[in-house]
Amino acid sequence: MKQVRWFCVPGLCFITLAFAAGLAAQAGDTASIQQKLYSQFKLTTMTADRSDIVTAGDVVVIHKPGLLMYAVASPLPPSNTYKNGKIGQGWGGFGKDLMIGMMTPGGTTPANTYPQRQFVPEEKCWITGIQVQKDGVLVQLYSDPYDDIRYYANLKIPYPNKKEVPSVDAAMQLVAEVLTVVPQDDQGGQQAAQPAPGPAMNAAGADQQPGIPGEYTAPGGSRIVLSTDGTFTKFVGNGQGQGKYSVAGYLLVLYFSSGTSSQVFKIQGGNLADVSTHQVWARTGDAPAPAAEAAAASTPLPVIAPPPPPTDAPPPTIAVGQTKDQVTAAFGQPVKAAKIGVKDIFYYKDMKVTFLNGKVSNVE
Repeated sequence: MKQVRWFCVPGLCFITLAFAAGLAAQAGDTASIQQKLYSQFKLTTMTADRSDIVTAGDVVVIHKPGLLMYAVASPLPPSNTYKNGKIGQGWGGFGKDLMIGMMTPGGTTPANTYPQRQFVPEEKCWITGIQVQKDGVLVQLYSDPYDDIRYYANLKIPYPNKKEVPSVDAAMQLVAEVLTVVPQDDQGGQQAAQPAPGPAMNAAGADQQPGIPGEYTAPGGSRIVLSTDGTFTKFVGNGQGQGKYSVAGYLLVLYFSSGTSSQVFKIQGGNLADVSTHQVWARTGDAPAPAAEAAAASTPLPVIAPPPPPTDAPPPTIAVGQTKDQVTAAFGQPVKAAKIGVKDIFYYKDMKVTFLNGKVSNVE
């Protein structure tokens, strides 16, 4: 080991230590950068299956070319890295693709399994996560639907000197080269087919968003009546349920009085779409006066006898070529529905049905 000898000239030691302390004060720290980024970017919250937005944050615009996103059906998002003025995938993206391939049934490559989309400068998206690391900032991005498919990706913005955390201002300037928040006046354009996010509504209906109260009808004849006082009545067959509703941005949530269930809808062009079943409830009228609603709710409903026990009918069957209506008529609504490219997939407890052009193409 080489020995280092220190020599101290009076006054010089003090100057050297002060200079070192000055350098330490100028260097940034990850916690301060993280706090600053959180104050500048309001994060968006996704649903557990990544299919939709629960809480909308700030819309951001991408300033550099090369960002690649995968459909949210992919088990992991692709890795992107900002370098030399553009975004690329590099070896980090190659390694992530290997991991995605190992997690995909059949071990195929992501390019052959999941839809991908290349984003260009000035396109917009959401931020769902920010991690300040020792060598850079990792941003998690999430897109609006394109042909009913949402996309997501990770974007790493490395520090110029990977061995040194820059100052807070330098880190913020580096991130701003790639992503900036869209001005509030322009954020409504992010959801092209939906109303711009509005103020959060409470369950009692205070400050209700105009145009939401009214009557909505499903294809099977079920109805939902949203009153102007924040309450609702849902009619299904000869039965009904009541409760309160709230509106947050373009999401509407029904809270049933029983306290055991709720139902979430997406507001689409004046209609409502169930986020679980994707069934569209069309607006068919304005909300009646609250007094009329109360009178209707107080009217006793006839007691409905339970259905007779089923006969020994043969179990339902499914075959290639059947339509979605035929499948749901035989097996009921799926536990989950997904759309990947031109394919629609219904998930049941013990069965997966794939539709191509609206007809059954495969059953697993």
